[in-house]
Amino acid sequence: MKFRTTFPLILSGWLAVIGCTGESPTPAVSPPADTADAGDADLHMSSIVIDTHNDVIGRVLIEGVDLRERLADGHSDIPRFFDGGLDAQFFSIWPDPIYGSDHSARRTLQEIDALYEILDAAPDQIELATTSETVRRIVSEGKIAALMGIEGGHAIEDDLGLLRIYHRLGVRYMTLTHFNTNNWADSSGDEPRWGGLSPFGEEVVLEMNRLGMIVDISHVSDETFWDVMGIVDKPVIASHSACRSLCDHPRNLSDDMIRAVAENGGVIGINFYPEFIDQSYKDQAEAERGGSVMEDFRVPENREPSTLDRLAAERHMSFQDGGLGIPQPPFESVMAHFHHVIELVGADHVGLGSDFDGIDVTPEGLEDVTDYPDITKALQERGYSDEDIRKILGENFLRVLKEVTGE
Repeated sequence: MKFRTTFPLILSGWLAVIGCTGESPTPAVSPPADTADAGDADLHMSSIVIDTHNDVIGRVLIEGVDLRERLADGHSDIPRFFDGGLDAQFFSIWPDPIYGSDHSARRTLQEIDALYEILDAAPDQIELATTSETVRRIVSEGKIAALMGIEGGHAIEDDLGLLRIYHRLGVRYMTLTHFNTNNWADSSGDEPRWGGLSPFGEEVVLEMNRLGMIVDISHVSDETFWDVMGIVDKPVIASHSACRSLCDHPRNLSDDMIRAVAENGGVIGINFYPEFIDQSYKDQAEAERGGSVMEDFRVPENREPSTLDRLAAERHMSFQDGGLGIPQPPFESVMAHFHHVIELVGADHVGLGSDFDGIDVTPEGLEDVTDYPDITKALQERGYSDEDIRKILGENFLRVLKEVTGE
């Protein structure tokens, strides 16, 4: 099935999104998975499990995949969400930065519409959530709670009105930059222009706080991070990042940054991408590639929408070809990042931020979303309490969502 990408569907649906609230009953228990022992599966399946970053909407829009079907490739689809005990998924709304500051809104709305099409096609399996209360209600009804996060502040085309429209459509976080420095914030993957946030960038962050949209500091430069932390009055997240002290990559957070997120009450979703979690893999990949994973997102001279769409599709498909042929890092490489954050600032500030379907290779044992129970098992084997594990799996993020949105 090829999902349509038509703006009218979005406009017809956003009124229902804004008013959607509910009670908070005990979450339903999903069918147990085969990937963990019975006790581990019981804890996993009775917890609310949230992943704060997944890029599968790009596959829906460009490849036309139907998420209602069990796909033969990739990392995600609705059947596998249920198999892995995943209760709530933040779908990344990512306009490739090649769209620039004049076509990114169109691409952003196309991706939002692609998600709405899924919601309309499978209302008995998945439903849009915008608050912690709606997440709990949807999960209690045995469905997947779908949330939206925009990846890259270029999506607002330097217009606070667009930011507000995205919020009305249901977007509940925005990653301030992608690999590209935009017109108001510096990225960790590009040359700096502002030394952090520009004055307009500060306005964006403050407006997000006012609206009840979570500020996501994954991808930003160190200077942007510290500028953000100096002005926010609500918790932030790093939706898909890891620890720089374990893997020295500018996409990762230093220990001082992790402490600052914890002091702010925020949460770090641990990224599964091997080049961000395993130093040996990173070194081999950079030697093989001749440089970092930082991608080239220069805006092309031809600004015709059809040309941009074709280039975006070509770039997407080239990324699906797979990694560099380097052996996958071990499962423990990603678990080490969970343990490091917990040892540094406690279990209240870490969660899942897989980056599934936005990465071309995964660690061993985390091949797709059905492997989430193995993370729970590993946390139990480490000796963490059931209460702390439930926080890590999803309650930490639900706390932030409630504090930021007020519901």
